[in-house]
Amino acid sequence: MSNSKSFADYLSDWFSDYEPVDKNLHTKVAMFLSFIFIYTGLAIQKSRSWFFWDQPFDSPVIGSIFIIFSWISFAYLGYLYRYNLFNNRANFITTIICFYIIFNFLEGIISFVFFSANWEVIWVNRRMLIFGPFFTSHGEEIRRLWPTVYLMGILLGSVYGSLGEKRRKFLIPFTVFAICSVIAATQNIRPEGTISYYDYHKTLYRLLGALFVTYASFLISHHYYKDAEEYQVNFFHQLLSVFGVIIFILTTYFLDPPGDEGVSPGEWGGLFLNFILSSAAIVLGFGVGIALAFGRRSSLPVFSWPSTAIIEIIRSGPLVAWLFIAYILLPDVLTPVWEADRVSRTILILSLFSGCYLAEILRGGLQAVPAGQQEAALSLGLSTTQTNMLIILPQAIRTTMPAIVSNIIGLWKDTSLIHLLGIHDAFQVAKVLPAQWEFVGLYPEALLFVGMIFWIVSFYLSKISQRIEKSLGLKNEGGGEMT
Repeated sequence: MSNSKSFADYLSDWFSDYEPVDKNLHTKVAMFLSFIFIYTGLAIQKSRSWFFWDQPFDSPVIGSIFIIFSWISFAYLGYLYRYNLFNNRANFITTIICFYIIFNFLEGIISFVFFSANWEVIWVNRRMLIFGPFFTSHGEEIRRLWPTVYLMGILLGSVYGSLGEKRRKFLIPFTVFAICSVIAATQNIRPEGTISYYDYHKTLYRLLGALFVTYASFLISHHYYKDAEEYQVNFFHQLLSVFGVIIFILTTYFLDPPGDEGVSPGEWGGLFLNFILSSAAIVLGFGVGIALAFGRRSSLPVFSWPSTAIIEIIRSGPLVAWLFIAYILLPDVLTPVWEADRVSRTILILSLFSGCYLAEILRGGLQAVPAGQQEAALSLGLSTTQTNMLIILPQAIRTTMPAIVSNIIGLWKDTSLIHLLGIHDAFQVAKVLPAQWEFVGLYPEALLFVGMIFWIVSFYLSKISQRIEKSLGLKNEGGGEMT
């Protein structure tokens, strides 16, 4: 038996044998303290006020001490995972280099976000970033969105309330969102006053009403469905899906009613347009993907050949090329039948592009379903359509759920490409804002803010995906509650 010690054993001699009970909690605390120490050290070095302390510090030595404390937090992280990060000399060198890179990255980000950046360009133009420049050219047109906001509040509260989870998982984050929304809606656009056509008192009353409707719908649905049977919850979710489609149709009607001068789709913009495009493309693309997936697997050439041709042709070209086709060539093709505006054409291309990729994802899931499932369904007297929709497709969706959500996240991020066509989505607005004379050259602030919004939505979708995977038993070998 060898008496030689490993490299980690030599390092551990410098420390005690203390091992925390909850390593994850200690990791989070150490990461949080690293952020606080870096922020405080930079604030002191730059002679800024520290949190609620009104008087700035002048000593760079004190700031350097806080920076050293942040390095101590990094060292504690290394100690917690010393047997993974310092188990040999190569990992020791790699860990030190990675810690150095991460520290400098955090220091640069914190320095820019909290001390160097001028976020007034975002605060002053927040309505333009949300709705676009044309939508906000006349402030009274914002009233057309409030029916949609109320309906979306009912839908959001009902969906979360029927999931059967603890109320705090919805109430705490939504309350934070509500407070931020109230602050953003009631504060003056500029220090000297509000812009014309903007009465924040009316906005506040309408916003509070929408928040109340969301809270009420959540509490009611949570009360009735927290102990309901699974088939009752599934039926309620089906009704909510239909309700969501109705909301989308009503939104188009509210914004641009026939026979009345409203806000045409060509005037939509900002993050609102990105959400509209992604939501419509996800719903329509899912239907297109299911049809193409079954069509490609069909034994009838009349279905398989066109489906294969559509999938291969669409997937062979980049999305940017198809968007330019929708913007330049598609009007000549659709005009004799349908005078589609550029937003509708963009939705059509995004739906088709997403549907083709989704078809290939579902095709892999369909091939993974055992043949005995279809044979058993047919032996029970189910038709081919019933077998595919009730037996085969649910199993295929279950096994491919991570890839489906990844496709949805990619589609959400792909909506940012429409700014290349001159459509004033959030990224196009962010590129235009620094052209204002008081904010000339502030491109990093505007682009970073919009990029963070896209990242937050993508991260939220990924967390939803993890929750669905857990409920479907995809993370446990023995299955889950809904398997």
